[in-house]
Amino acid sequence: MVCDCCGRKKKLFESFAAVKHKQTQMNFCVDCNDLAYKVRDDANEQNQDAYEKHLTEWKKRAKKPSETFLLWQQEFLAPLEKKLKKDESQ
Repeated sequence: MVCDCCGRKKKLFESFAAVKHKQTQMNFCVDCNDLAYKVRDDANEQNQDAYEKHLTEWKKRAKKPSETFLLWQQEFLAPLEKKLKKDESQ
């Protein structure tokens, strides 16, 4: 099994998160999964600085992303970006 974000191979006894996207399933290693949650949580808390920090960290980590991951990431980030921009303008 390989992480769809960073391309890291699963090691013995290591857990990967399964993420569904439309009809396919992606696999995330623990580090990439944690960063995705941090990005989402930062946006929900309107913490712009932490959001940008974690997003940059996540994008640096995504060295060998799958096509499915790239599509999913765009769909995942779009509402978060809107939420941050909406709150910024108020």
